[in-house]
Amino acid sequence: GEVVPRSLGSSWSPSYACPQSGAGAQKSAKHPSFRLLRSAFAGRPPVLLFDAETCPRDPARVVEEEDELAKEGFTSLPGMYFALEKTKDVHEYNAVLNTLRRAGLTRVSHESTKWGLYWGPQPSPDMLRSMHPYQKANHFPHTWHLGRKDLLWKNVYRMRRQWPKHFDIMPGGFVLPDDFQAWVAAREQSPEALWIWKPVCQACGRGIRLFTSAIEPGVDRKLAKKPGVVQRYVDRPLLIEGYKFDLRIYIVVTSFDPLKVYINSEGLVRMATEKYAPSADNLSHRMMHLTNYSVNKHAESYVQNQDGNVSVPASPAASQQSGGSPAMEAGGEEEEEGPEDP
Repeated sequence: GEVVPRSLGSSWSPSYACPQSGAGAQKSAKHPSFRLLRSAFAGRPPVLLFDAETCPRDPARVVEEEDELAKEGFTSLPGMYFALEKTKDVHEYNAVLNTLRRAGLTRVSHESTKWGLYWGPQPSPDMLRSMHPYQKANHFPHTWHLGRKDLLWKNVYRMRRQWPKHFDIMPGGFVLPDDFQAWVAAREQSPEALWIWKPVCQACGRGIRLFTSAIEPGVDRKLAKKPGVVQRYVDRPLLIEGYKFDLRIYIVVTSFDPLKVYINSEGLVRMATEKYAPSADNLSHRMMHLTNYSVNKHAESYVQNQDGNVSVPASPAASQQSGGSPAMEAGGEEEEEGPEDP
């Protein structure tokens, strides 16, 4: 098996996305070793160091020497443990497991009381009440109010009514089946419009459909009873050499009171693999209208970046000249559950 180093050093390795087994996993579990990083906030205790090439650390903030640890109040480093509860909605992603293990954490059962980090579904009220101050979970309670498409739209709509300029951030929408009649009225007022329908709680492009305002009666009756969110389709989007794309910035919120938000310095671009030319005849062309990696990875023209160190073409045109398409995304694991792009 792969021998896992105790410290990551300063580079991201593709092995983070590979299974860890054999002697390497056993050695990591028997001999946990981690490093500390001085907090970016004054007066706060140090935090665990998760080192990576894409996020280099200031060496002055790394706490390693015994005298430095003593200044921070440590006579020795305790064992650090994490628990990952696998469910139908929570998968064991190798990137998560390896990141935690290589940072020096040892896995224990989620039923144990030793863990400092819990990775799993949203914690129940009983679990929250039983947690110690040093224990952390990867979800805040009720985050489905942002993750579910119907609740997300309801919350945005509520805020838009109070602050219309600040929350004009997405096209108007309707939550079905409750708002079905309002959607019918909107279609009658805008017969030329296109609409996009999505299930309330799906991801990876599953179940998404596009419609004109003139929907067949049989389909209309089904939509009137089916839970979903429908929005005015942005039929003239910004394109890159004729292809649809989306931009993502990843953040992590570690506290709401006080509010602490960390922004990843690198973003992500996802692209469709079929040139965009909307019409009533091609609304079913998923690789034209959707940018999901889970959808476009099946295209014959798709080119996957297998390693972050491999150079990629500078433009979609260059990619096509090499026999591929502009849709490129590093990594091979499935997308997480979450809100789809409008």
